[in-house]
Amino acid sequence: MKAALLRAQNELQICEVSKPQCPDGGILVKVDACAICPTDVKMLRKGQRDLVYPRILGHEVAGTVAEDKSGKYPIGSRVQIWPGVVCGKCIACTKGMDNMCKNQGIIGFNLDGGFAEYLAVPSGNVIRNGVNIIPDNVSSEEASLTEPLACCIHAQERCSLETGETVLIFGAGTMGQLCSESSIGKGCQSIVVEPSSERKNINATAVLDPDDDLYSNIMEITSGRGADVIMLTTPKAAIDSNLLSLAAQGGRICIFSGLNSKDPERTLDMNMIHYHELSMIGAYGCTSSSDTHALEMISSGLIDVKKFIQKRVSLDNLYDGINAVENSRVLKCVINEF
Repeated sequence: MKAALLRAQNELQICEVSKPQCPDGGILVKVDACAICPTDVKMLRKGQRDLVYPRILGHEVAGTVAEDKSGKYPIGSRVQIWPGVVCGKCIACTKGMDNMCKNQGIIGFNLDGGFAEYLAVPSGNVIRNGVNIIPDNVSSEEASLTEPLACCIHAQERCSLETGETVLIFGAGTMGQLCSESSIGKGCQSIVVEPSSERKNINATAVLDPDDDLYSNIMEITSGRGADVIMLTTPKAAIDSNLLSLAAQGGRICIFSGLNSKDPERTLDMNMIHYHELSMIGAYGCTSSSDTHALEMISSGLIDVKKFIQKRVSLDNLYDGINAVENSRVLKCVINEF
């Protein structure tokens, strides 16, 4: 079969590889659509902590069941794939934190992914209901955006976001906009901080420039309370005491985006955290349950992901899509021809 194989850093080749076998207890999927994530670009250019070479990238996958050894999915069913492959037995899995499974594999990271004609989905995914039937009203391209939306939903769950609260989001890239859309869908007020004039016209209660007086503007919008949840969807956001001052009492600051380990250490006023009962919360990837929830939100029409798909490429033209994502020319690019 044809696949995009990453042999080493910056060594990505479109080539013929062996078609995978259907795993025991798993399924074999003919890939219909696979979205390109900025993390795919990072793995290509710099590597990633969970990446194992050689690797077929791609973790935002939708396709058609070609073979089933799980007894759960009829041949020909269109499905969306949660990228986790887990044990289902460790403490993290039993607590519903299967994205933290100590034995976790990740499709497109340390297991082969969707930049290929076929994808093998192991039983460790199926046991968590990580294979979701795509409703008839959702295209495979739309379904491929389930995983990024699920990451936003997972972060909101980590922050115990409640209806009526205010969410302050730094960054209006794809993830920032999906966080805003899903926050509004939950009945929350969304404030987005974004420097690019091209990304001001988004679905949010307010869009602010980082060079403005953020404190005054946010306090005006929130009637002096501050933001209940602060979501950092870009590594460029400064994590300091000025950021803490934007949070309401009992506020939660979510480290959503991975940070550059080479950045200088950050200094925070711990008394501010103490007296205002603030929480710093990490969010990495998504759980199988948040992935299922995300597809339900897309199917219900609560979140319109079609507008995020601004480019489509064939697998042969993968580099064209990668360059568009890398240079921020598009929000999302989907491989839809294999």
